[in-house]
Amino acid sequence: MPVHNGGRYLQAAVESILSQSHTKLELILVDDHSTDNAIAGIKVDSRLRVIKCPAKGIVPALNEGIAHAKYPIVARMDADDIALPKRLEVQLDLLERRPDADIVGAQVELFSEESEVAGGYRRYQDWINQRIDSDDIARNFWIESCIPHPTAMMRRDVLLQLGGYRNSPWPEDYDLWCRAHLMGYKFAKPEGQILLKWRDYPSRTSRIEARYSTKQFLRCKARYLSEFLLRDGIKECMIWGSGPTGSKLHNYLTDYGINVTAFIDVNPKLVGRRKYEKPIHVVGTSPSVEDLTIIGSLCLVAVSFWGAREKITATLINAGYAELTDFIVAA
Repeated sequence: MPVHNGGRYLQAAVESILSQSHTKLELILVDDHSTDNAIAGIKVDSRLRVIKCPAKGIVPALNEGIAHAKYPIVARMDADDIALPKRLEVQLDLLERRPDADIVGAQVELFSEESEVAGGYRRYQDWINQRIDSDDIARNFWIESCIPHPTAMMRRDVLLQLGGYRNSPWPEDYDLWCRAHLMGYKFAKPEGQILLKWRDYPSRTSRIEARYSTKQFLRCKARYLSEFLLRDGIKECMIWGSGPTGSKLHNYLTDYGINVTAFIDVNPKLVGRRKYEKPIHVVGTSPSVEDLTIIGSLCLVAVSFWGAREKITATLINAGYAELTDFIVAA
């Protein structure tokens, strides 16, 4: 648990781990140069170890915690969330029953003491809670992070083989998940119960730091998606969606060596138009199989409107295109 000025949320987060039904544990609290007194106010427990991180920032703090971990299984926790009592027990059971599952997440409940959690955050909660089994997570991997970072549990050997966390201009968790995905590691979640209460508030790190912005997340995605494609000999693709998301993805993929040959869109106003000197094929909102014959290479679906990607996916599958082979949903 990395902590930088844990404030009033820290005690509840610590207690939620120390009161787990699985009691054989060690909670390593990594002090990331805190200037408040929250850590000093934590109740003493023989299973709690507080260490100071020499370097500053969440990535050094995470790696410092891994270096001090004595058990073969490592679980992540944030200093402002609340783990439900059976979180560790249920996740450990899944790891033991599923030798093919390398990284285990959990279903979550977003909550806030300041306001109602609604809109995009609520939809994101529902979406990640539906991503349970390894195959479904693999299909949806390039859309969003399917594993909320504070729910992650994995074998320590996996973390070491991945080289731990890396300092990068984008989210450290998605960077790690991308590297794990490219190395063939499998993700899964226990089904049927919420195991973490995920706190949302205005000063939450993922809301205020630039590295967690949509732009940087998309750049991270493009960086590893391009590697994913190039290693299979795929050097070009089409992008379904010529709006802001498709445009940014085009630019980032181009930076990483992927040639985007054309765009696909449903907007009739774009008939005959070009983008970045590349054609825009307009197929309409309910394209026929014949309309989709323009797809001559891998198609990346980069439409971020809620519900649109599901409709496009169904359209492509009904036309005989195979997900992850002929097309990948990437937004």
